[in-house]
Amino acid sequence: MPKKKSTVQNYDNWTRIKENISDLFLDLENIRLQVDGKTSQNALINDLFLNEDAMQILESIVTNRFFPDEFPVIIKENNKFIVIDGNRRVAALKVLLHPEIVPSKETKIRELIKKAGSSIKKIEVVLAPDRDSVRHFLASKHTHNTRRPWKPLRQAYFYKAELARSKTVQDLRNEYPNVNIDKFLKLINIHRIAKSIQYDTAQVAKKVHSERSFPASTIERLYEDKQVRNFLGFDFDKNGEVKIQIRKKEFEKGFKKIVQDVADKVVDSRALNTEKNRKEYLAKFSPEETPKKTKSGSVTTSKDFKEILPPARRRTKLAPKDIEFTLKCPGVRRMLNELQKIDYHKFPNASHDLLRSFLECALKAYYDQKGIKINSVGKYVYLDVVLKEFKKKLDSEKNIELSQVTQRIISNTTMMSYTAQFLNATNHNPSVFAVAKDVEDAWDTMEKLFRHILNPKKK
Repeated sequence: MPKKKSTVQNYDNWTRIKENISDLFLDLENIRLQVDGKTSQNALINDLFLNEDAMQILESIVTNRFFPDEFPVIIKENNKFIVIDGNRRVAALKVLLHPEIVPSKETKIRELIKKAGSSIKKIEVVLAPDRDSVRHFLASKHTHNTRRPWKPLRQAYFYKAELARSKTVQDLRNEYPNVNIDKFLKLINIHRIAKSIQYDTAQVAKKVHSERSFPASTIERLYEDKQVRNFLGFDFDKNGEVKIQIRKKEFEKGFKKIVQDVADKVVDSRALNTEKNRKEYLAKFSPEETPKKTKSGSVTTSKDFKEILPPARRRTKLAPKDIEFTLKCPGVRRMLNELQKIDYHKFPNASHDLLRSFLECALKAYYDQKGIKINSVGKYVYLDVVLKEFKKKLDSEKNIELSQVTQRIISNTTMMSYTAQFLNATNHNPSVFAVAKDVEDAWDTMEKLFRHILNPKKK
């Protein structure tokens, strides 16, 4: 019987050489990055500083110089030295030579350079034979026995890339015997479905499509629970493929609710820690959100879901155009039109002030249309009054989700951008002002609330 081929990587033929920092190129296929093949080297460096804490590496190099056990691993590809492992370290060294590469941190970097003395222009690197020979090294370092592990979804996408290279699931199990391949396959397929759903807000869609912000660990805790899978009408096959036994639309109702709740932090891993917690959470689903166990004629799999790409342009407007407006109040409609047109990056304070007026006036118009009288405090009905009355109404209707949002607006005293405290402060206090991120967070927190208010259901 022939001997089984060893999958242990031989590093004896990996040589150490010294190379100029300027002659090293960051890897466009780096699993840390979400880029396309046309992205410039400077754009890659900025991404690593913005999203992957490369600044921390730079500060460490300035303080401690370059650690002797941290040689970047490179390959020679198309007559260029490509950094396969150590992109953050190389990016930090490049920026120490040319701080202008990262404009947002240039001033701070130049201050650090004054303390650092001479910059490092040449470093020792390890030259690997080719990209394939490095993959086992990367898997061992970043998905199994690791010092700074990739996030779960990043780990999963490493193995997805392996499958895209014509490897089978069994190949992965054979090549990475110490890795729970099935766990990553389930996450890949669940994320594929998540990216195919049309969500209620742009904020949720953005989180779902980003490999950095997708709440993989909390979602995983839910779908690993058999009662949750039964509730949604699906299970996994032996290769981690999602198999849905009920109608696709019914499954999507419950699945969408779960993803939105986790992304909006309506629930988190602590709230879903035990089977009892998860059972109580599912019991709160409304009839419209609960999948009906009507069997479909054929089994639907994760392969039947097509990803919906999020908009590529930077968001500049607050209120989306698809908001349904049935209030009989022209003034509130005009405010909505302005919120759909104003660029909150250019006019953050005007936008935030308008948002506060819009919230108060929309609630008053909602009460008028519902025929509900609100008692005034003195001569006027204030924002706090209409919010508290609205919370009572939501509680009577057992609308837990919107009641919780309203409660956060009323009682949160941490001056978060969506709170009544901050809305009032920017309106009345000359020393308190809003920035674009405040306005965006405030709208995203309240968008579902506005959709409910602006389109009241008829009796």
